[in-house]
Amino acid sequence: MVRGWPPITEPELLQRLALDDAAFRAQGPRMASIWGSRELQPADLERALGYPWERPASSYVLRGDDVEQLDEMDPDARARTVGGFIESRYPLLAYGGNGAPTWLQTKFAHFDDPADRSALVLAGELHDVDVGVAAVVSPFGYMPATLFASPGTAVRASIVWTTERQATQLTWSEVPYRLVRLDEARFVSSEAGAEVEQIFAFLHRVGCFCPEGSPVALAAVPAVNRTATALSEHQLLDIAATLMLTEGSTAEDLVRAVFHDASHIATRAMETILLSAQHLEGGWTPFPTAAGRSPT
Repeated sequence: MVRGWPPITEPELLQRLALDDAAFRAQGPRMASIWGSRELQPADLERALGYPWERPASSYVLRGDDVEQLDEMDPDARARTVGGFIESRYPLLAYGGNGAPTWLQTKFAHFDDPADRSALVLAGELHDVDVGVAAVVSPFGYMPATLFASPGTAVRASIVWTTERQATQLTWSEVPYRLVRLDEARFVSSEAGAEVEQIFAFLHRVGCFCPEGSPVALAAVPAVNRTATALSEHQLLDIAATLMLTEGSTAEDLVRAVFHDASHIATRAMETILLSAQHLEGGWTPFPTAAGRSPT
């Protein structure tokens, strides 16, 4: 099933999407500076190390604060629910935090229309790519997920079927990502008996973390026929801490340093781990405005 581009029209957001990656990365330290110095709380550390957070193993429907598992519906109700959501919504791939109900609830809570606070989150397998982390540490202390090529791999992911407002909101919230259409990756959901092609996704602008010259997979995201080394967020932060701070530094040291001075850590990322980062080459098309065209 193929959809046209989400109709994003807000000028400031379009301007951000139109930046090339080099221009965007150059703004990283300045953007990080808005966070100032913060005191790291135990809950902050737990959240950073626990990325990409708890997500249902199967498909679900989010309605405000309520979450209903798709596999707990009878077949007729499940078919009606899936059909109702996908008929006029936009398929945005979720492979990190956006697959978590609590994260979607937070991002959609301000909408007045109940339809904009609801979503079908369809779980399945995304073929020929894998999920790693970006070569950067977010202001919240975790290394956020991104995609890298992995022929033959089928990684567990979800599609969030979004309204126009939800698609715009998610694009606003994914500041360091560019919105793209995946032209070659294939998504299959056995639960809904559906195959979705040319879905939309967010790719991180700095590329994938490659501590030993090749991308490392995020172990919390299951995959079949995975060829890359898989590590936990904690392990990845431990490696990044040694590269960005000093030998023997730990994940906690790095998270604490981000909370103390996110701008400095953004600069250190540009000087160290970003230098060997790898992008997903080919198989995707940027949002048309980013290429100087009007979305169609």
